[in-house]
Amino acid sequence: MKKDLLKFFIFLMFCSFQSYAQEKTVTGRVTSAEDGIPLPGVSVKIKGSEKGTSTAPDGNYSIRVSQGQTLIFSFIGTQSQEIPVGTSNVLNVSMRADSRSLNEVVVTALGVKQDRRSLGYAVQEISSDVLARTNQTNPLNALKGTAAGVQITSGGGAAGAGSRIQIRGVNSLNPSANNQPLFVVDGIPISNNTDQFGLDPNNRSGGDTFQNTNRAADINPDDIETVSILKGPAASVLYGLRAANGAVVITTKSGKAGKTSFNYKASYSFDDVARTPSIQTRFGNGNNNAFVPSLNSWGPVIDSSLPVYNLYDLFFKTGNQLQNSFTFSGGSEKATYFTSISNLDQKGVVPNSDFGKTSIRIAGTLSASDKFKFEGSANYINSGGKNPRAGTASGVISYLIRHTNTVDPLDYLNPDGTQKVYNASIDNPFYFSENAFLKDNVNRLLGNVGVDYTANKWLSFNYKVGIDHYTDFRTAYVESGLILSSRLGSMAEQRIGYTEINSNFFAKAVKDFGNKWIGNFLLGHSYTHIKKSDISLNGAQAIVPNFESINNYNVYTTTTYPGERNIIGVFADAKFSYDNTVFLDLTARNDWSSTLPKSNRSFFYPSVSLAYVFSETLGLSDNPIMNFGKLRLSYAEVGKDADPYQVGTYYSTLQAFSGVSGVRRDIRVGSENLRPERTKGLEFGGEFKFLRDKISLDANYAITNSIDQIVPVPVSYASGFDINVTNAGKIRNRSLELILSADIISKNDFRWSMNANWARTKGRVLAMPPGVNEIIFNPESPWVKQIIKTGGRPGDWYGWPMLRVDDKDSEYYGQLIIGPTGIPGITTDLAKNYLVGNAYPDWTGGLGSTLSYKGASLSFLFNFRKGGDVFDIARRLRYETGIGAETELRNTLVVFKGVKNIGTAAAPVYVPNDIPATIDQAFYNATYSYRLSSENNGLQDGSWVRLQNVSLSYSLPASLLKRTFIKSASVSVTGNNLWVSTPFVGFDPESSTYGAGSNAVGYVGTGIPATRSFFMGLNVNF
Repeated sequence: MKKDLLKFFIFLMFCSFQSYAQEKTVTGRVTSAEDGIPLPGVSVKIKGSEKGTSTAPDGNYSIRVSQGQTLIFSFIGTQSQEIPVGTSNVLNVSMRADSRSLNEVVVTALGVKQDRRSLGYAVQEISSDVLARTNQTNPLNALKGTAAGVQITSGGGAAGAGSRIQIRGVNSLNPSANNQPLFVVDGIPISNNTDQFGLDPNNRSGGDTFQNTNRAADINPDDIETVSILKGPAASVLYGLRAANGAVVITTKSGKAGKTSFNYKASYSFDDVARTPSIQTRFGNGNNNAFVPSLNSWGPVIDSSLPVYNLYDLFFKTGNQLQNSFTFSGGSEKATYFTSISNLDQKGVVPNSDFGKTSIRIAGTLSASDKFKFEGSANYINSGGKNPRAGTASGVISYLIRHTNTVDPLDYLNPDGTQKVYNASIDNPFYFSENAFLKDNVNRLLGNVGVDYTANKWLSFNYKVGIDHYTDFRTAYVESGLILSSRLGSMAEQRIGYTEINSNFFAKAVKDFGNKWIGNFLLGHSYTHIKKSDISLNGAQAIVPNFESINNYNVYTTTTYPGERNIIGVFADAKFSYDNTVFLDLTARNDWSSTLPKSNRSFFYPSVSLAYVFSETLGLSDNPIMNFGKLRLSYAEVGKDADPYQVGTYYSTLQAFSGVSGVRRDIRVGSENLRPERTKGLEFGGEFKFLRDKISLDANYAITNSIDQIVPVPVSYASGFDINVTNAGKIRNRSLELILSADIISKNDFRWSMNANWARTKGRVLAMPPGVNEIIFNPESPWVKQIIKTGGRPGDWYGWPMLRVDDKDSEYYGQLIIGPTGIPGITTDLAKNYLVGNAYPDWTGGLGSTLSYKGASLSFLFNFRKGGDVFDIARRLRYETGIGAETELRNTLVVFKGVKNIGTAAAPVYVPNDIPATIDQAFYNATYSYRLSSENNGLQDGSWVRLQNVSLSYSLPASLLKRTFIKSASVSVTGNNLWVSTPFVGFDPESSTYGAGSNAVGYVGTGIPATRSFFMGLNVNF
């Protein structure tokens, strides 16, 4: 018996030894079949076993496996492979892209990843590669031309200037409403405020004189993994009322298991002003053809011996940007980490302008057990700089435009350092830029921590809390001797504090009902607390000149704009799928907002979406013509609350007068029955793939109705107020969006792909508040204004048109009516406003392409805009002063094309015009001195075709780096905003006069003009 037992143990040991002898260590490297780049994070598992590993950042892996077993290699966006283990101990794998799965997972509301085929609404995702190739420091600028239905407008070319984003048009009649989407980073909302200097933060309609930065620009683009744009209510409803205008969901990079990977990226740019208006160089300083010391250029012909100055060439300089970014990441199967440090140093294109940003971010994950996973991140950003004032009247560009061409602008200092003034009506632009500026210093902390708990195979819980806190300390300085401060000097200090805390909890459950039915359920709760402070101290009448201190003034005033709000929400989501072909999604959310009256604080809104992959039913999966087709349909409602302190009556203290202070009731009163705004959206579309995924088309049509608008309504002064904030009005937006992508060539080492998008949004005002005929939506200028009326559109321009023949039976119908002086006549009903244009484009689009061969890659992107009238404030100034090239046609007689009336006003008789008109200074000044006509009030067609970006990169061959510590390296050359073709005459028609924080769309000309940039870049992994 003992011998038998001994033999049995010997047999077991022999088997174990044999098994151990057969098990061996297999190593290898996993790379991309398209470009040979190592793939980190590839899952490597033994088939039929839970044992596995993943590739390191350099693509290498190592695993213990027995001969004859099979290894499964899988990675998002590639075709999975199963490879048997043979006698070799080295197994290198090349993984090909799988177009069917490249875009199969997208990040949606609450940071939840979903299969794209299951979505019943439109979501567009932009990868980090698209952002990286632009070298843009503001992530919004990197998105220009890439997303259908998304309009991004740059505030201008000032150092650190912000940008504005709008999805599918305007949803509010309130000129002060925020029409921008919610920004979410790693599942936690953050602020994208563009805080205007010295203005009521509840007034976003205009008036800003600095191109301040939008807060989303604080995010380091190199930290971004993907950007998902949730366009309609159905996509963003789970985020609640703050996402009524859509949402921009940003997912940041995280560490991968494996050895620590280091990356260094650097770039340097040369920036210059892309477009300047032409000037006339024939006539010099003076008025009415005579020389007088004047700011005008309406004088005599310039003597050939005298110098002529091009103010734009002298004033604008070559700016630059130096960007450095360093990241390191790594970890194990249990824990990962990611750290980045980046720095930007920018010198502006105008004197005395600069901007800087430093970002430090750490992030990590920890799998404490099979059930608990922790994650967290912290991001500190310091940014700020200096920029001159750019106002419509007293601003550096308006002074530059009005400077004459025969006075040297560089000769502007007296021996004592004061300004040398050749005309008291303007300041020298160089002196002004050096002595009227805004300095800001922003310190911001973004942080979040979360935990995932997996209770069992079908139930899990997630909780995440995040904070967004920033302080912005600003100083606006105006030296004594400048017009802006009545030559007395002024200074203001503004301190902005912002704190936002978000807490999200939800439970997820998955249930397999059998018979091909699967259910996914989500139930959650959210809490948001926002507190903001805005305190300004303004000093006037400087005591000592050239002394930049708030203590250096005789007169002081203070203003403060506090704000606080709380939002509580509960939400539920139920998804049902049948045979991975039909998908039904039902959601519901209820919010409670502290800014609404108690009786209306609670409001509920639902959504439903349906997706049907009809290609599965029809058996088209292997069809060579169309292999995938999906139809989708959704309906959703979402609410929007009021800004803080819009309900009831409020009071403010008055400055002491003769030692007596006072309290004043605000002339603005809010309804005690204020209700939340409602946006109802119907959306339908489809996704289609052709030629075995070579061509993809996404088409979408959406209708949104925004009702119960919270708007300021004028009331009779007899009531003791002049504005009543109440619910009224309705806006409808119709949007059509098309996205096309194509893999034209993908063979061996060469690949050519193209993508295009096209979108059109038409807004219409369906109803106005009772008793209100119109709302002035944007700031009224002396020449033109934007007004909203029933039946009109947001962005409608109103002015005074030229007179035209309105008798449709006349052979001269539509022709200009020329007055007795030979000048086209205008309407005499000056109390009436006439529709003369619209600021929003008819459609927008983008066309991009990428070509790659081995280590070389070339990409380009064109950006299109058709239509949209922009009001060029600068053009009026160029006409008044005679510096514009158009004014070189002068001192001559012309005959305007049109008709003259030889009858009476009551019974007109029209004949072709033959009356000569004198084109002189009086003509140009009269044409542009007031709000006259659509033809001559500065409105221009804002269409363009723009080469938004070109990037050429080259990855050094691995053979050159084989014996170095460098794993991979690439060099690149990038150009942004390189070329634009437009009928617009002047600076770039994109740059907004009032900055990124204003709703004043279409005003251009007096901000720092847009720039074009040339980058040289280096990217090294080691």
